[in-house]
Amino acid sequence: MKKPIVMLLAAAGLGLALSGCAGPVESLETLETASSGIVQAAVNPGDFDSNLEGLCRYMEASDSVIGEKTEMSYKEIGAIGGYRYRFRFDGSTVQAEFYEFDLDNLDQKGQECLDSVGAKGFFSLLGNDVPAVLNGKFLMVYTDADTDEVNAAQKEKAEKLFRDFGKQAS
Repeated sequence: MKKPIVMLLAAAGLGLALSGCAGPVESLETLETASSGIVQAAVNPGDFDSNLEGLCRYMEASDSVIGEKTEMSYKEIGAIGGYRYRFRFDGSTVQAEFYEFDLDNLDQKGQECLDSVGAKGFFSLLGNDVPAVLNGKFLMVYTDADTDEVNAAQKEKAEKLFRDFGKQAS
């Protein structure tokens, strides 16, 4: 019983740390709920602009995130933009965050963040290690405190879709 509570508190703390100046946190009751077992929609990732807005539209069209996106505080990690989606999936609160970096003009924070994610699969922010996935100039943070089979499979689908972004369908 203690483990789920600790995981929920850790996820909430991580969410607060990552949200920075993003504005008010919405109540769990107001979050949209995704149905369990979201099926990946047949969406060609090459049909979307190769920018943060295009990535968000692609992830929405592929049914891997739902609800309104909220602009995130992104300068702390050296990004040029960032958005977060919060929704309920299979009884758990999920946060999916997407950031874009200007690879030709990275500052020290951006370089350190991308190097860390590339080498270790996480970056450090405010003393916390934040697991993340890279796809070229994009970074995704997907947080779900529930790691059961259904939630883990949904996370894997979201990560695969994210990694496929920008690729042409064959």
